[in-house]
Amino acid sequence: MKMGRVSKRGFSNAAVPVGKKSTQSGGKKWYKAGIYVRLSADIDERKSESIDVQEEIARKHIEKLNKGGQEMIDIIECYRDLGKTGSNFDRKGFKRLMQDIRLGDIDCVVVKDLSRFGRNYLETGNYIEKIFPFLGVRFIAVSDGIDTGDKGNDAKQMASEIKNLVNDMYAKDSSKKAKTGLKQRREAGSYVGGPPPYGYKAVWEGKVRRLVPDESTVGIVKHIYQSFINEESYAAVTDDLNRCRINPPAVYKETGEVSCPPDVEYKGWDKSAVKRVIGSKTYAGMLAQGKTSITARDESSRVHKTEEEWVVRENAHEALVSTELYQQAQEIRKKMKEASALRKHPTEGNPIGENIFDHVLYCGVCGRKMTRYSHAKTYADGHKGRLEGYFCLNSGQTKTAGCPKPNHISKQGLTDILMPLLRTEFAVYLDRPKRFMEAGKEQINGAITRSEKKREDLRRREVRLEEENTEAYMAYREGKMPQKEYVSFKMEQEARLQELEKQEKELEEKQKSMKKVRERYLKAARSMLKLKDAGELTLEMVDSLIGKIHVYPGKRVEVELRYANEMLEEGSG
Repeated sequence: MKMGRVSKRGFSNAAVPVGKKSTQSGGKKWYKAGIYVRLSADIDERKSESIDVQEEIARKHIEKLNKGGQEMIDIIECYRDLGKTGSNFDRKGFKRLMQDIRLGDIDCVVVKDLSRFGRNYLETGNYIEKIFPFLGVRFIAVSDGIDTGDKGNDAKQMASEIKNLVNDMYAKDSSKKAKTGLKQRREAGSYVGGPPPYGYKAVWEGKVRRLVPDESTVGIVKHIYQSFINEESYAAVTDDLNRCRINPPAVYKETGEVSCPPDVEYKGWDKSAVKRVIGSKTYAGMLAQGKTSITARDESSRVHKTEEEWVVRENAHEALVSTELYQQAQEIRKKMKEASALRKHPTEGNPIGENIFDHVLYCGVCGRKMTRYSHAKTYADGHKGRLEGYFCLNSGQTKTAGCPKPNHISKQGLTDILMPLLRTEFAVYLDRPKRFMEAGKEQINGAITRSEKKREDLRRREVRLEEENTEAYMAYREGKMPQKEYVSFKMEQEARLQELEKQEKELEEKQKSMKKVRERYLKAARSMLKLKDAGELTLEMVDSLIGKIHVYPGKRVEVELRYANEMLEEGSG
C-alpha cells in the first residue's frame, strides 16, 4: 500500500517549526523525521524490498515509538531513490535528504535497514558514526535494531559495523553475480538492452526478453534497406524518408506516431540514423550484446569491449530483412567505405593541409559549423593538386527547411576574400606592431597584478575563518559552547568560507582568462607582422585576428574581427 506524502509545512502530529533541531516540550522530545527508501538497480529485486513496503515499515515503527509517550517523531517527507545502487551515495534522493538536514528541516533519518541506506561499509559508517552525530541527527535502522537516539552500547555499535561490512561485501558479490547473470541472459538470446531498436518491440517470454516485429514500422525498415540497395546512397534514403515526413526513431519512441502530422513541426531523419539501421545485425535476426560494461561503484564509468568479447547470437528473433538483402546492403556499405577512404587519404606529394578555418567558419543561413571537404585531382598535363573547400551539411537537404539552398565555398576563394580585407582593417597597426605589443602587455600585466593582490586578501580572510573555527571547536569540546550553537556557528562559517572560495575561484579564472588574452594579443601582434608580407593565411593569423566567419549561398561572406582594443578591454575588465 502506497502511503501519502506529508508536506514539510504541514505536520501530521504537531506544528514543529521548520529549520530548528529537535526540541524538549512537556517532557517529550520532538523530532522531524525523513524516511529514506531505495530500490536497487538490480531488476531481480525482491518484492519485500519494494519502495512502498520499506516506507510502510518505517512509518509503523515511528507510530510504535510515538505510542511510548517519551518522544514524538513527525514524518516530514519520504526521500526516494529508484533503480540506484547502494555502492555509492551519488543519488538524487539522498542528496536532497542531506540538503534538508543541513537546512535544519530534518533531524531524524529512518530506514528499513542498513542495506537500504548504503552498501559501502566505510561511507555508511562515516555517516552513522561521524556526520549524523555532528549534525545532531538521530539515525534509525528498523530491521537492524539500530537507534542512535537510544544512546546504545558498544555491542550495538559492533553489530552496526559488522552489518555494514556484510553489506559492503554483498555489494561486491552481487555485482559479480549480476554480471554473470547478465552474460547468461545474453547467451540465452534474451534482449537485455534498453528501448528496443526501431522496427521492434520487446516482450517477455517467461524469463527471456525477446524482440518481436513492430508492425507499425517493419515496412519502413524494409523500405530503407531496399532503397539503399537501389540508390547506393545514405543521403538519397534520408531525403526519401524526410519527403514522406516519416518520424525518426527518437520521435516515434516518444509519440508513437509513425509519420508527422501536417500541423506539427517535423524533426526529420539524418544520415547517421539511416547508417545505424543499415549497419545493424539486429535486422537480420542477430543479437550483438555486451559491447560495453560499467563498474559497480561508478555507473558512469563505461568500458568499451573488443568485438571478440561481444555476445553474438544468431536467429535470436525474427529478422525483418532476408539474409541475402542484408548481405547485399553490407557489400554496398563496404564499397562506399573503400571509395570514401580513397578520397580522404592524401595522394603522394599532395597531403591534406591544416584546417585553418575549423573554429571560425559557420553557415550564415542556419548557423551550423561548416564542414571541410578535400580531394586530390590529376590535371590534363599530369600534375596533381588538392582541392579544398567548405560546405554546410544542412544546406539543400530535406531534413530541415531552415537552410534550403546549397551553401559552399572553396578554400582559395575564401582566402582571396579575406587577405585584402584583413590588410585593410588592420592597416593602422601594420606600421607599428612593436609599439602596439608593448602597450598591450603593460596593460594586461597590470590587471593581473591587481587581481593577485585581491586573491592574497581573500586568502588572509580564509585563514582567519579557519582560526575562528578552531577556537569554536575547542570551546565546544570543553563544554563552553552548546552543540546547537556550535553547529549553527559552523554552518555560518562554512557559508562564509564557501563565498570566499567562490570569489577566489572567480579571480583565478579571471587571471587565466587574462593570460589567455595576453597570449592572443601577442599572437595578434605577430600575425600583423606576418600579414604585411604574407602570401597566404596561417592558423595563428586566423585564430588571432578573426572571431567568426559566416558564409552565405553565392559565396557571400561576413567576417567578425578580433580588434586589438577589444582584447585589452577583455583583459582589464
